[in-house]
Amino acid sequence: MNDTFYELLVKKIKPDTNAIMLSAVNIIAIVFFLVLSIYIQFAIILAVGLGFVFYYFVYPKISVEYEYSLLNADLTIDAIYNKTKRKNLLNIDIKTLETAFPASSPKMNEKRNVKKIDCSTGDLNTSYSLFLPQNGENILLLITPDDKLIDMLKRIAPRAFM
Repeated sequence: MNDTFYELLVKKIKPDTNAIMLSAVNIIAIVFFLVLSIYIQFAIILAVGLGFVFYYFVYPKISVEYEYSLLNADLTIDAIYNKTKRKNLLNIDIKTLETAFPASSPKMNEKRNVKKIDCSTGDLNTSYSLFLPQNGENILLLITPDDKLIDMLKRIAPRAFM
């Protein structure tokens, strides 16, 4: 058998405002807790409960990595949150790929009215756009592949890269 397998892990670039916003939320929560705990004893229980909700549901979504796994003609994209929780986002048959082009290309403007799924690092200069049908609708998938993954995709669907 001549199986093709390749895995690539890319980390989403966090904007600088993420750290500032996270610090601001923590400071506001502490001040809110201190002020309310003076007047209301129930505020301690409420603040601890909100802290757990923030810690388990919001904080893990801040650090995101994407794993692209290519097995023959099947591309699987998983999101890894905070290096602990994995979620399968997409399973794609690359043979159905219609077009592929760099995300900084003017062709991006033509594809405005389609569903966009961003699984890239956030840098448009290194990202690629894959236009393909999925579950009865057309989607525009943004990924950040390396040269080896691009070459493998070109071998599987050469007409999409023309």
